[in-house]
Amino acid sequence: MAKSKCDGEAEQEPVSQKIIRNVFFSGLRAVLVWPIPLFLTPYIVTRIGIRDYGVWAVFAAITGLTSLGDLGVAGTLTKHVAEYYARDDRLALNRLVDTGLMLYIVLAFLFSGALGSASTLLTPFLFHGITFSHARVELLSLIFAGIIAVNILTVPFYSIVNGLQRMDVSNTFYSFNVLCGALLTVVLLSHGSGLEGLMLANLLSPLIVLVCYIWVVRRLVPALDLNPLQCRRSEVKHILVFGLQIYLTQIATAVHMQIDKLYLALFAGVEAAGFYNIAGDTAWKLRNVPAMLLNPIMAAASELDARDAREKLRELYFRSHKYMALFGVPLVVFVAMSSKSLVNLWLGPRLNVVAFPLAVLLVIDFFNLTTGPGYLIFMGSGVLRPGIRSAVIGVCLNLVLSLALIRYFGLSGAVWGTTVAVFIASVYFIYLFHHDTGYPLWDTVERAYLKPFLCSLASAWIIREFGGHLAQGWVDISLWAGLFGVVYFVGVTLTKFFDQFDLAKAESILPAIRFARRIIPVA
Repeated sequence: MAKSKCDGEAEQEPVSQKIIRNVFFSGLRAVLVWPIPLFLTPYIVTRIGIRDYGVWAVFAAITGLTSLGDLGVAGTLTKHVAEYYARDDRLALNRLVDTGLMLYIVLAFLFSGALGSASTLLTPFLFHGITFSHARVELLSLIFAGIIAVNILTVPFYSIVNGLQRMDVSNTFYSFNVLCGALLTVVLLSHGSGLEGLMLANLLSPLIVLVCYIWVVRRLVPALDLNPLQCRRSEVKHILVFGLQIYLTQIATAVHMQIDKLYLALFAGVEAAGFYNIAGDTAWKLRNVPAMLLNPIMAAASELDARDAREKLRELYFRSHKYMALFGVPLVVFVAMSSKSLVNLWLGPRLNVVAFPLAVLLVIDFFNLTTGPGYLIFMGSGVLRPGIRSAVIGVCLNLVLSLALIRYFGLSGAVWGTTVAVFIASVYFIYLFHHDTGYPLWDTVERAYLKPFLCSLASAWIIREFGGHLAQGWVDISLWAGLFGVVYFVGVTLTKFFDQFDLAKAESILPAIRFARRIIPVA
């Protein structure tokens, strides 16, 4: 591995190369890994039943809500690791990391202990109508507490690696976690271990990844002590002052992801929570495909801000939107258009109720993702107030709207409550970002989104017009997806969506593109 810069070797790799490497590995992770949970879900439902799957969905929602206890420390670590590492400030880097580790150890102890101990009280409250034996409650509680502790302890190492702009490493570990978890799930469920086996698989896989993270961080930066006993009270204050400002935006994400499941479990039953979990989780995983392109932005923005490279920050904002639109817009259009056929093939006709929530949640999740470049650049630059104001609005709206709508309309109320809240909060943040930076909003929309959107609609129209009803089987839908992709790519190419910068960077990854540059029309 490369020698640590904190040991005296200056790192000359330009920020653009770091971003390309990180985006490449993020894209590779998306292609190789993201389909796994989609195919795993019907297997899990078949093996444990929709009732136990609904129970698992509630456990997963509570686990997700533990991110509320993070207090923004993860984003703070990533931002300041990137900053201190760029400045070669070994003392500040050690102080930051040691204190961050101690904070996460405390958080893991508090959350796992509290939720594990309270499970006896939570079980009849959340799972009314379902009877668990005392022994089963104790076993599920023990595994649940372990999952929470391991997930929390993994976060600081993930943040450190991302702050070092080594997302090739973090993406590799994420992929391993998904693959290992899927393999363990299949093995355990095939032996009839049921819900307990599913939870055990979700404990063992991240535990292995945590050990790998500790080893690789020591190799990447030997100068790090990784000694939480060396934490400093003054550093705790520094981390929390910055982190608490990030915290509210994390609350917004956790609320939008999890609160509807809990409301549904309370007012409509665990089966409705299970349906929503399938739709919401699938939409979120699909949304995370283009979102992976944004993963390097915060650390890169922190480095550029430290160098006062304002024009490069502006270019980073536009390029991140452009590439996110290139891959995200056609994905959203195709899945939303064919959601009923996909769900029918994936889960069977009896779960067609999932199709409409999937389509709506995917569209609104992607719209919310368009705030990502601005939010991450603001965070890397230390500007957090616009994100906080938007997050507060989104959380308040979601808590109130979802509660009211779910009580009267059940599953559809959950979908529309989240959609309205996320839409309003996203529009408000976009307005604040462009108002504060002076970046042209409509110019960004036109240059980044207009051509991908029109080409996606044209591709969808061609499929509908000449293909009739979408897909009677996986082979059919794969062919239509391929045709959609070909028509879309030809469209964005002929409309001169790409410029010389795009092709030059693509050539740095795939040298064969130099031959295509001779015939591809460029802007």
